[in-house]
Amino acid sequence: MNPEFDKFANSYRAEQTKYLGPTGENSLYFAQLKAQKLQEWVQKHLPYIPNKILDFGCGDGAMTLEVKKLFPNTSLYGVDPSSESIDLAKKTVPTGFFYTSGGTTLSFFESNMFDVIYCAGVFHHIPFNEHADYFKELYRLLRQGGLLVLFELNPLNLGTQFIFIGHPMETNAKMLTPWYAKKITQTMYRETIFYCFFPKFLRFLRPIEKWLTKLPFGGLYATIAQK
Repeated sequence: MNPEFDKFANSYRAEQTKYLGPTGENSLYFAQLKAQKLQEWVQKHLPYIPNKILDFGCGDGAMTLEVKKLFPNTSLYGVDPSSESIDLAKKTVPTGFFYTSGGTTLSFFESNMFDVIYCAGVFHHIPFNEHADYFKELYRLLRQGGLLVLFELNPLNLGTQFIFIGHPMETNAKMLTPWYAKKITQTMYRETIFYCFFPKFLRFLRPIEKWLTKLPFGGLYATIAQK
């Protein structure tokens, strides 16, 4: 990954909210929603409270903060190639541990260090020919039985496609299909969950989403893998 988000670091939240207009929600809503989903899936797949969680591609730390609220006794770590974003993350989550990354190797972390690693909207910004190397490194960092959650945009959803095409921060990005995400997690794969089916003006329908998670039409999806 290259630090292309340095130029967006200070305006990231405002820009995200602007382009998320059709959903009726702002970018912090999605940070909170993903944190809640992460908590739900961690409780489902892990029989213990995680000791260390890594936010891979943490950006300004907005989601890291929401995860910290839900796991107050867990040590939160974040990495991102954007040094400007890392500076913001350190201010957002003063108790976190943040590092500027470069290349596919995160040598400042020990093997088998993390109980949970999550990547929120990260891999569609990484060239596809580098995905295997990044997953190999994340596998190294994950302890046996640990959970890897890949949050991504769903290219099968027309609304997501519309927002993605018009977004200046997605200029060099390419969305991952759910079956591609399943393939690259290989033997670790557990399940794919689709969510965000309804915009804010239809939020009264959101309670039924728990029965729609296997339908590939939600605006977002997550691929869950376990070592």
